[in-house]
Amino acid sequence: MKIKSKLLWCSSLLLIAILCGQKFLSRFEGFRSSIRKCAPYKPFQFDITFSHRKECLKIVEESQSSDKMHMTSEDTIDEIRLRGYNASSHTLLTKDGYYLTIYRISGGMNSPPRKGKKPVLLFHGFLMTGASWIIQPGSRNLAFTLVDAGYEVWLGNSRGTSPSQKHISLDANKDIDYWNFGSVQLSTIDLPLTIDLILQETSSDKLYYVCHSMSCGALLVGLADVPELNDKIEASFLLAPPSHYGSVYNPAFLLFPPILGTPWQDVWFRLMGGRINGKSGAFRTALGLTTEKVCGWSFMRCGICDNFLFALFGADPEQMDYNNLPNIMRKLMDNGAIKPFLHGLQVDEACAFQRFDYGASKNLLEYGSPKPPLYNMSGISVPIYLFYGENDNLVTPWDAERLRNAMPPDVMRGFHKVEWPKFNHVDFMIAKDADILVYNKIRDIIDEIEADKICYLQQNSSSVCKSEGCAGEK
Repeated sequence: MKIKSKLLWCSSLLLIAILCGQKFLSRFEGFRSSIRKCAPYKPFQFDITFSHRKECLKIVEESQSSDKMHMTSEDTIDEIRLRGYNASSHTLLTKDGYYLTIYRISGGMNSPPRKGKKPVLLFHGFLMTGASWIIQPGSRNLAFTLVDAGYEVWLGNSRGTSPSQKHISLDANKDIDYWNFGSVQLSTIDLPLTIDLILQETSSDKLYYVCHSMSCGALLVGLADVPELNDKIEASFLLAPPSHYGSVYNPAFLLFPPILGTPWQDVWFRLMGGRINGKSGAFRTALGLTTEKVCGWSFMRCGICDNFLFALFGADPEQMDYNNLPNIMRKLMDNGAIKPFLHGLQVDEACAFQRFDYGASKNLLEYGSPKPPLYNMSGISVPIYLFYGENDNLVTPWDAERLRNAMPPDVMRGFHKVEWPKFNHVDFMIAKDADILVYNKIRDIIDEIEADKICYLQQNSSSVCKSEGCAGEK
C-alpha cells in the first residue's frame, strides 16, 4: 500500500508539473516562431483528459475479473512463437562495427513457411524497436496480418536499440563514442545491409518496406543517397514520415530548439551519454518497479499512464486499449541516439529536408558550403504510399503535404489521411482500430500490386490476362 501511495503522490506531482509546464513552455513558442521558417500547425498544448476515467476503470476491472490478459513475453522471438508464428533472428555486422539484430516471421497456422514468399520489412520509429509491430493483441498487428496473408515479414531493429546494442569494440553503456552516429549511418549503412540480407535469405529480387516515423526518413535518405536501393524495393508505405518537419507542435520539440547550435547542445549530448533512454529505468530506480508494472494498476492506467502518452502525442482515449496499456508502455519506449533527434529539430526549425547542420565552419569541410544542403529527392523511383493523422503533433497534415509535393509526381501513388480525427503519432502502433484504419489498407494495396504483376506476366506469356479484374487493367 505504501508503494501505491507513493506512486499516487509522484504521479500527481508529475501532472501538476505538466500543467504548470504548459504555461512555461508556451513562452518559448513566441521565441521559436521567430526563428523557425514555418508556422506551427496548432498552438502548443499538453493534451490531457480525464473524461474517460470512469469508463476506463470499468473496462480494466471487467478485464481483470474475466482474466482477459494479452499474451506477452520479455523476449520478442519467444512472444511471436507463443502467438503461433514461426520466428527466428539474424545478426548483421556493419562496416563500422555495429551488430544489428533483425527478426524473421516466416509463417504461421494460416500460412506455413515456404519458399517464394514475398518479403515485407517493417521498421520502427524513434525510441522504439521491432517489438512495436506486435504491440496489438491477436491478428490486429500488421506483422501477423501480413504473415496470415501469405507474406514473409521481417522486423528491423536500428542500431542503439536494445536488440541491436552490441559493437565489436565499444560498450553502449560506457562509451559515449558508441552513440556518435546519426541519420546518415542508419540510412546509408544499416538499411542497405538489412535489405540485402533479406533479399539473399528469401531469394527475392525486391521487398516491400513499411515504416513508422524515423525509419521513413531513413528510407528517403537512403533512396536519395544510395541509388541502387531504388531497385530493391517494390513499394514503400510511410506512416507519419518525418522528413519534412516544419509545423511541429509537439512539446518535446518545443522544449529543445533554444539549445540548437549553442555550446549547450554538446553539453546536453555528453550529460545524456549520447543517447535518450526511453526504457523504464527511472521508475525502476525510484520505486523498484518497471513502467509496465506501474501501469498495471487500474488507477495508474486510467488518468496517469494514458495521460503521459496523451500529453506527448495528443489525446485519443477512444482508440486506447486500456487492457493492453502495460504492454504498450513496455514495447513503445526504448533507446535512441541523440544525433538523429537533433537532426529532426534542425529540420523542423529550417522547415527543409536538409542534411545535418554541424555549424558553418564544419559544414564547409563536410559539404563545401556554410549551410547544409537539401536532400535531392529527384532520383527516387520507389512507389510511395503515405499515411498521416489529423491529430499528429509531430508529422502534421501540412508536413505530410510538403513531402507529397516534394516527391516526383509519378512516385507518389497514395496519399491517405487516416479516417479518425483524433489519430495521433503513436496511434499507428497502438490504436484499437489501427488494423481497420491503416493496416488492412496496406495489405490490400500489396495484394493488388502482386496481382498486377501476375496479370502482367500472364499477358506477356499468353497475350491474355486470365485473372479477371486485375489491378493493372484499365
